[in-house]
Amino acid sequence: MNTQPDRHSLSAEVIAAYLDGCATAKECRQVWAAMKNDEQLRELLNVSLAVDAEMGLHMKHMTHIPMTAMAADCTDGNYCCLECEKYVLFHCGIDFDEQDITQKALHNGWLKEKGTALHNVGRILEQAGLVVVRQYGCRIQDIVDALQAGENVIVALDGGELTGNAMRERMEDTYIGGLPDHTVVVIDCDLNNKTITLFDPNSPREKDVYPIEQFLDAWADSTYYLVIIKKFENMKNYTPKPIDVSDVELNEDVTDLREAIAENAHEVWAANRLAEGWTCGPRDDEKKQNPCLIPYSKLPEIEKEYDRAMAMQTIKLMKKMGYDLVKREDTELYRELLMRLRNADQTFYCPCCLTKGKKTPLYKRQLFCDVCGYELNIDWSLYD
Repeated sequence: MNTQPDRHSLSAEVIAAYLDGCATAKECRQVWAAMKNDEQLRELLNVSLAVDAEMGLHMKHMTHIPMTAMAADCTDGNYCCLECEKYVLFHCGIDFDEQDITQKALHNGWLKEKGTALHNVGRILEQAGLVVVRQYGCRIQDIVDALQAGENVIVALDGGELTGNAMRERMEDTYIGGLPDHTVVVIDCDLNNKTITLFDPNSPREKDVYPIEQFLDAWADSTYYLVIIKKFENMKNYTPKPIDVSDVELNEDVTDLREAIAENAHEVWAANRLAEGWTCGPRDDEKKQNPCLIPYSKLPEIEKEYDRAMAMQTIKLMKKMGYDLVKREDTELYRELLMRLRNADQTFYCPCCLTKGKKTPLYKRQLFCDVCGYELNIDWSLYD
């Protein structure tokens, strides 16, 4: 008897969460285990990837940023992110109440039922007055530089790969696995001995030493996400590092969207400035005058290009984070709903459901019943 997991052992919610990229680490591992033994489930994943590609998500050429991944998956009571932040507070000499910061994290949505998302790592430290800088695409040298500057460092990584307990399976030509589901504090990094020392909330020891190569493999799953914490007086070391979106490809029809976002961004800025008492005139901050307080169409081209660049960076960042831009009227679902609305005055019922005493409404040109799945085989042309 085959007791290996397959799609029938997974709920529809878990599969949907996995395809949407919001499943927990535990749920992802359940799906991976099921895919090993279920060809149809693997096909479902392939279809999903094909749809993404059709929408302009070039997954083979674009590295996604797992910004909404649960870096501290607390499905089993794992609050590693809070533990890391408490570790930093203690070593910065800042008093705190454990129950208070836990409640604050829950109240503000930084700590959710499924864990702490990458972009919320360090929120408690911000509340304590510390400066928090979040960066992707970092290198081991960035960690070394931060430690040498006396700064604290938290990284997100795959906890299983770090400790050697990862479920990393090979399916055909693709590795599945690799989830940034854990956070640790970097204590030291020795490039000469090629070792890195960490505070791991899941470890019974005060610190653990790993080979840098093993650490890098686990760190890669968060696309080398680094959270640097420093005191405000140490701001001279701040170097902006925006997320690299150069590998994001967009469809041509995004140009109109870019222009609309750029113009609206100018309108929002201008409305806020006018509400604060600013007027149009030669640039003078003391007099609250700015020459750009004019309609977007009259802006100098160089100012428009600034707004356009910000709009395009925003669109590309959304794609980089795994979100899709889908024009509503181009979707099959929209066309189906529109057809049903247009034919709402004509009422038909599923014959199969009627035999069971249920009146399930149908719409013209519907092929299957929404409730029981019965194939209708109705010649809808007779009702035109």
